[in-house]
Amino acid sequence: MTVQEILTIAKLRLQHLSIGKDEDVLINLINIGIGELCNRFNLAIKSETVPVNPNLALYELRNEDVQQILTIYDPAGKELAQSNVLNSIEYDYKLVNYRSFVLRKPNYGHVYVLYKASPIPVKDANDIVDLPSSMMDALVSYIAYLGQSTINRDNVNEAGFCYQRYLEACNALDMQGYKIPLNTETYSVQSKGFV
Repeated sequence: MTVQEILTIAKLRLQHLSIGKDEDVLINLINIGIGELCNRFNLAIKSETVPVNPNLALYELRNEDVQQILTIYDPAGKELAQSNVLNSIEYDYKLVNYRSFVLRKPNYGHVYVLYKASPIPVKDANDIVDLPSSMMDALVSYIAYLGQSTINRDNVNEAGFCYQRYLEACNALDMQGYKIPLNTETYSVQSKGFV
């Protein structure tokens, strides 16, 4: 779907607001909505091959779209063990920040780093939105929520309704299997509790 098609729908949902007439603002809201959906459904997952040298332990990903390192694999495809405990000696790598890591025993060769990436931003009305077409209702509902939340006339606006519609669209997408579970989510305290 093109940005122009989404702009047309967004303008209908926000026609009574001045923000609904400003295409530049709406394109920014589209980018925020795309980012929200990509994070919620893990749509922007990429990998980078990192050359490894035994004389170097600290590595940083070169790609500029890195949001978070998810996991690291050796050349055979085996997942390396991340340090989950402070000062633990049982690990293959430790995360330094969102794009850097330390290997405990680097060898000549390479590792594959799987990471969450920033979505590709749209810039004008002719750009293509890189989302499945079934996510457009959720995207437009989120745009409407953002637009509606900019007003507050006597504590009355439609932001709550738009956000509820967005959540319902996301729940429907979850049921259709669009959420891609990640390894890091299987160890989440929220889903598994304390061990």
